[in-house]
Amino acid sequence: MKRTEIGKLKSGKEAIIHGWVETVRDQKSIMFVIIRDRSGMVQVTVKKENVPDIAEKLVSAMPGSSTVVVRGNVVSAPNVKLGGIEIIPTNVEITSNGMTSPIDEDSGLDIRLDYRWIDLRDEKKRDWFTVQTIVMNAMRQYFVQNNFIEINTPKLTAHSTEGGAEVFEVKYFDRKVYLTQSPQLFKQMSIAAGFEKVFEFGACYRAEKSHTSRHATEFFALDVELGFIKNDHCVMDVEEDMLKFVFKHVQKNCADIFERLGVPMPEFPKKRIPRITLLEAYNLLMKERGYAVPKASKGDLDPEGERLLCEISKEKYGSDFIFITNYPSSARAFYIMREPNNNKITRGFDLLYRGVELTSGGMREHNAEALCQNIRDKGMNPEDLEFYIQFFEYGCPPHGGFALGYARLLAKMLNLSSIKDITFLFRGPDRIAP
Repeated sequence: MKRTEIGKLKSGKEAIIHGWVETVRDQKSIMFVIIRDRSGMVQVTVKKENVPDIAEKLVSAMPGSSTVVVRGNVVSAPNVKLGGIEIIPTNVEITSNGMTSPIDEDSGLDIRLDYRWIDLRDEKKRDWFTVQTIVMNAMRQYFVQNNFIEINTPKLTAHSTEGGAEVFEVKYFDRKVYLTQSPQLFKQMSIAAGFEKVFEFGACYRAEKSHTSRHATEFFALDVELGFIKNDHCVMDVEEDMLKFVFKHVQKNCADIFERLGVPMPEFPKKRIPRITLLEAYNLLMKERGYAVPKASKGDLDPEGERLLCEISKEKYGSDFIFITNYPSSARAFYIMREPNNNKITRGFDLLYRGVELTSGGMREHNAEALCQNIRDKGMNPEDLEFYIQFFEYGCPPHGGFALGYARLLAKMLNLSSIKDITFLFRGPDRIAP
């Protein structure tokens, strides 16, 4: 007989279940044992005088650490809260028996991350990762349906993607290389190669000593690039359309999960996501909240400014999202196109969602000569990026794209306080294990 998942058990059937021992309630003549697997939980009711050998086995089982195989009859039990059924066992096998768990529901985040594989034995966390799976599947569906090509770019590179010191050095045989900060240069190469529209799910690495709820040294992102565009708004249109598709998919397939978690179903704005320039954002913050972005963050937004802008966007436009455009060239990478009439302003944008930056994107510079000048303006040597500049010397269409950190998206959708919760194994300045 094949295994039956607990969530598919039906009264009146014989079944074999595999799972974890959640709790054991041992009374004088009867035992109630809760078994769980990824699909749910079920009560196994053991009358000791009928099956003393089974009772003896289950008494030795360590709740939370033991795994079992139970064969028995599924019967109706209206008084049982777990689906109104229970299993009367005919055979039980203890397949593993572990130690007492070193963590419980009151344990702090750091110790829970030390024992992450135990921390994840939680229906709530399993639900989080189920939502992640559905979100990523929806993203892939959207791009495939819209004729994008999926690519996988290398994570080892001879050159830093964006310049600066925020790179991890790696010994590569007899030379030094780097872990990629993003697939930016390679996805632009795919546009020069004639792919026109590409996407990738992959890891990115940043050597930032940031100890915040939204930063990681290794994170996973959706990267998108598309060619033959008119301006940066073409890129924003695609991202907005994709997110609308994803949110509809989540609303259709995750209603029961959000209800079980006690989290309101995330909504996508009924109207277009508002798009304002960075200067307009500064003015809006001062007008609506009396808030001035600190001088140290001029040319960008600080976390408090991002949080307040999302509050304002929700109040004024009914949108949890807001696009911020026209960032200065001083605050953007060399590959972002500058405005023809104002070299100090770029066609770069960010997308904010519920108080955090979700996306960075924009139109890219596809003219090799202008690109070389941008590189020089950043204090870099174009010769160090000769392999990249060559992409544009043989013809490359106007193009642009964005990168979306989906841990941030999911954390905000699920009302989680940190991306650490929705990252399977978090990596930060002080964490490299397990």
